[in-house]
Amino acid sequence: MKHRQVGLNKVGVINSDGHAIGIDIGATAVRAAVLAPGTLDGRPSVTVHGLGHADLPQGTVVNGVVADKDALTAALKRIWQENKFECRNVILGVASQQVLVRDMQMPNVSAEKQAKALPFLARDVIALPMDQVILDFAPLAEPEPGAETIAGLLLVSPRQPVLAAVHAAEAAGLRVARVDLSSFAALRAIADEHLSTEAVVDLGAHLSTIVIHHLGVPRLVRTLSRGSNELNDKLIESLSLSPQDAEAAKRQNGLSGPNADVARVLNAAIRPLLAEIRTSAGYFRSTNDVGPIERISLAGGGAQLFGLAQLIESEMSIPTRVVSPSQHIRNRLASKHVREDIGEAAATAVAVGLAMGAAA
Repeated sequence: MKHRQVGLNKVGVINSDGHAIGIDIGATAVRAAVLAPGTLDGRPSVTVHGLGHADLPQGTVVNGVVADKDALTAALKRIWQENKFECRNVILGVASQQVLVRDMQMPNVSAEKQAKALPFLARDVIALPMDQVILDFAPLAEPEPGAETIAGLLLVSPRQPVLAAVHAAEAAGLRVARVDLSSFAALRAIADEHLSTEAVVDLGAHLSTIVIHHLGVPRLVRTLSRGSNELNDKLIESLSLSPQDAEAAKRQNGLSGPNADVARVLNAAIRPLLAEIRTSAGYFRSTNDVGPIERISLAGGGAQLFGLAQLIESEMSIPTRVVSPSQHIRNRLASKHVREDIGEAAATAVAVGLAMGAAA
């Protein structure tokens, strides 16, 4: 999946040892994936050479925005120390409800001229002043010969949250080569090239993203302020559980486990998220004449909720499954620094997809 990323500095995305590193900054943990881009049968391919994660104190990141830079910096330092990562050039993921993705026609001119024209073209759809946002344009296909315009996506993110994440990474001794949308990274890691049309849903603690693509091209991109922490809050409120017990009950019982009270609360609490997925699918069908959604692919920590995939499939009549973020990776545990006990838990779709972008 090719989606251009925003380069902030003149720093190469590929480190001197040939590795690319994606960093996913979530609400409860920060994760890193070290991949080596290459080719297999003449096509871009990657192998994994390192995975790492560190838990974050509550309140470090809220709805995708870094609230405690020092805590994030400490977590990043811990990942590099514990996993003995040596390379320092990284790609950061950005996720926020304030991130805007819109269809856009760009003049078919040089990249330099496009960059100069972008703020003027974007003014009609952006409420914030241009000096408060970071803009990018992602072409969706090569323009036809002689075409005056290029079809693509306008990408807009508030500047301050991006800079906060960049500064936290730099304080940990890292060099930020690019910033990429977390939703695009999840799509890159999860999308199945054998499916014509697919919905990729990445479920986090505070935020969830929905990307519906057709032939690898994103046609709908949404970031929701809904996540698995909502379920914990409902368990705490309805059953008077402690935060620790609520998390344990959610993991152990899920939507259809033996504890009927927990199942009842979770089934009610998941309804707003299901409504958002259903609404997104309905809007996509009404605006895109490309055939039905062939599958809903789930990723992220929230996707592990027992019974969730079955519930979505039953309610929407669309095949639904939880997808491994390592499905497009050529190897497992290629490096002595990759520990068996980390496994796929640390290799989120976003961290893997960010690093995969360097191979595109």
